[in-house]
Amino acid sequence: MKHRIQRLPYFSVWLVVFMTILSGAISIPLSTKAIAQVSQSDEVIKSNQLIKAERVTEGLFDSLVDGKFEQARGLFSPSLKNYFSAADLEEHWQKILDDIGAFVEYKRIRSIAVFDTYTVLVTANFEKFLFDFVVTLDGNQQITAIDFLWIGDIKDNAEEFVDALSNGKYTVARGYMARDLKKTLLPENIEQKWLEIVETTGPFKGRSDPKIVESPTSNSNVVLINVEFEREDRTFMILFNPLGEIVGVDFPK
Repeated sequence: MKHRIQRLPYFSVWLVVFMTILSGAISIPLSTKAIAQVSQSDEVIKSNQLIKAERVTEGLFDSLVDGKFEQARGLFSPSLKNYFSAADLEEHWQKILDDIGAFVEYKRIRSIAVFDTYTVLVTANFEKFLFDFVVTLDGNQQITAIDFLWIGDIKDNAEEFVDALSNGKYTVARGYMARDLKKTLLPENIEQKWLEIVETTGPFKGRSDPKIVESPTSNSNVVLINVEFEREDRTFMILFNPLGEIVGVDFPK
């Protein structure tokens, strides 16, 4: 009996240890399950937002194809609306159709989320060939940028960029810029830079033919274009990537 009494405390200790471990083993899956449920909930929300971004993008292109440019413009963010009229949108879309033919069908629509913005890549089949568009939406699912992925002639792009600036079409001018540059230069920023130049030089009068300066050490090319103003001329230096998109602009002071 004495032997049993001496052994009982050790048994109690091991019992407590065992129950503690067992309790911990049980509680860990419950905690993990709760975290997993939160994670799954976040993924569902993210997935729903991506689906919505794709639907907004489809709505944009459906409206463009149907010629409903004011309806398409209604999907823009307030900033983009201020600088891009329905007539501007129609002009831009018509230029695309003139180059690659009528829209035939969607081939693929993919979306990704980066923080509170959404990017949708649209591959569409037109009469002449496949064409890619990249649409960027903000956290409110409003379109902030549309990029047309083509390899354009950089001399033509430089001329059209300056022409858009001189005609006050700052969103059209921004359309020639690469996505990273668009993040730092909104239409209102471009307008401000242009008006600062005009304030010093006087009204725009014309431009010269652009000249290409090839870079042997990088994948970028520089286009120089002389712009004539009322009081003095300025030379714009425009940097292009291999896709013919503007990645840098030296607004002369």
